[in-house]
Amino acid sequence: MTYRLLTGCFIAFLSCVGLHEAHGASEEHLIVAGRHDVRVAAYQDIARIYERFDRFPQAAKEGLSLHFTGELLPDHDYPSKARLMVHSRDGDIPLFFGQDRDMHFPLTDRLKAENPPVLQTEAIGHNVRTELSLVVALPAAQTFTGIEARHWLRQVNACIRDLTGVILSWFMPDAHRLKIDIAPGANFEAVTSGTVRVLASNVTREPMTVLLRPQDYAEDTVFRSSKPFGRVRVKIPGEAYATFTPDR
Repeated sequence: MTYRLLTGCFIAFLSCVGLHEAHGASEEHLIVAGRHDVRVAAYQDIARIYERFDRFPQAAKEGLSLHFTGELLPDHDYPSKARLMVHSRDGDIPLFFGQDRDMHFPLTDRLKAENPPVLQTEAIGHNVRTELSLVVALPAAQTFTGIEARHWLRQVNACIRDLTGVILSWFMPDAHRLKIDIAPGANFEAVTSGTVRVLASNVTREPMTVLLRPQDYAEDTVFRSSKPFGRVRVKIPGEAYATFTPDR
């Protein structure tokens, strides 16, 4: 049973998390109320990630929240189709719902003490991969400034420096980027000294994600969308992915 990390940068970002990996163990199947389930993690494997983030300095994490966004591989399908469950003594607790790709992880002292297994109950043989990101609490629904964007990026640097003593973005050029979710039918623009530049137009019926390097624009630039942003995320350096997968 493992919750495998796919990038070494995440280990630097959330060092000392200590996710459990039982190398060499056979794949573990359980029969639960007539279901054929596979154990893919333990509760504390995931809870420790949230707890480590909670211990970051308040100034570094203020206005940021840690999110896991999932997809069912290999077809990038909705993670809810795998029916991942925290199998607690009081019943199964789903981690994903319907077409919502965000993981809804129940953080309670009771579950931490119990440390129940996380089971995959459907789509056995296919894995749910999650991307970890820091979601920004936007002060306005449709705009943010270059100054605000630079502040969010400095916060991530402060978190990493607190853990490792190193500003990771010095040697990782992709570290200073934002992921912007643009609503269907919306235009995303940068306005600098009265000059408007269209950065993206979403002509689809689904939200569209674009990458933005705020430092490529003047500090007084205003980034705006013609519709409210879906969300704005600070990109964790190096793409931080983790996958629910049984041991082999």
